[in-house]
Amino acid sequence: MQLLRISVDGFRNLNEVVVEPHPRLTVLVGDNGQGKTNLLEAIHLVSALRPLRSVERVAELVGFGRERGEIHGRFELDGPLDVDVVVEARGRKATVGGKAVRDVSTLAQRLGVVSFVPEDSTIIRGSPGDRRRGLDRFAFSLLPSFAGVSRRFEEALEQRNRLLKEPVIDLAALDAFTPPYIDAAVALTRLRSASASRWAPVFAAESEAIADGALGACLAYRSGIADDVIDDTVTAAWLQGCLDERLRRGRDQELRRRVTLCGPQQDDLIIDKTGRAARFLASQGEARALVLALKLACVRILTEVRGQAPLLLLDDVAGELDAFRARRLLDAVDEHGVQCFVTTTSVATLPPLGTALVVGLANGRLLTRL
Repeated sequence: MQLLRISVDGFRNLNEVVVEPHPRLTVLVGDNGQGKTNLLEAIHLVSALRPLRSVERVAELVGFGRERGEIHGRFELDGPLDVDVVVEARGRKATVGGKAVRDVSTLAQRLGVVSFVPEDSTIIRGSPGDRRRGLDRFAFSLLPSFAGVSRRFEEALEQRNRLLKEPVIDLAALDAFTPPYIDAAVALTRLRSASASRWAPVFAAESEAIADGALGACLAYRSGIADDVIDDTVTAAWLQGCLDERLRRGRDQELRRRVTLCGPQQDDLIIDKTGRAARFLASQGEARALVLALKLACVRILTEVRGQAPLLLLDDVAGELDAFRARRLLDAVDEHGVQCFVTTTSVATLPPLGTALVVGLANGRLLTRL
């Protein structure tokens, strides 16, 4: 898979930007606030139909003084594939091959994208919620059914919590909503567990390569149903029984606190360094290296599963790695045949790039010369 051409207008601060990326490496150069990351966001949005960074309202993506933003991407995917995304204050819409898209997972089954942004350090040092989101992004790319199962769980959890917050709790209704909640929770747990089990050995290998064996990193999935580390050998029946028992034992506490206390909303992704929790032990440089190993593992796995490499988007991170790790990053680009996009304030901060396209941006427009 390759992105052959992208045109962006009215998206954040970008105006009439057209780029024909290099098949290997495209470097976006410019001072802070000039549009580098916005272009990376546009690439991510047209590739995954999801924002690169979380936004409260789609209107935040529309350029100041503009009514709409437009992104057009042409991909090579067993032939040319055109993807168009329009963002407006009322929402966003997309077409793939000229047909409207209502379920973003349909595109995720065809295109792949892995991103690495500075905020990703929260996967190592942040809250369990940050690590759950990191796991879910990987599972979304890996498993076509994940998006639907995740939505079903969120709806079941919301319905159950809504009942628990009523001034007078209807216990019969709560009992009626609990089995669908258990079914959705078990389905999500099994997909998360399968994803983590696939991720773990590849992450360990990538972390060893990127740090020359110094990190001793490993990854495991801690289930909010079992309140313990599990793997993909755990059966659905066992999970159902475990969650049903814990909900019955915790009923009085739930009624007092008025919230569902047990389930995948309590999951965590355990990342250790030399046998201890990396969130406490890893230095800033080691945390970046661990995140990079996670992302390179994603690239490797998605390439194996799909038979073609995903896009790799790196926002202002390559220059923060030491020479060895930055070299390993570019080696991975060549090893997997991945098409990579990198943002930086100066090419001088990067290791020798090899064959690449360097694109300058200022005030949301392309520079004619650097």
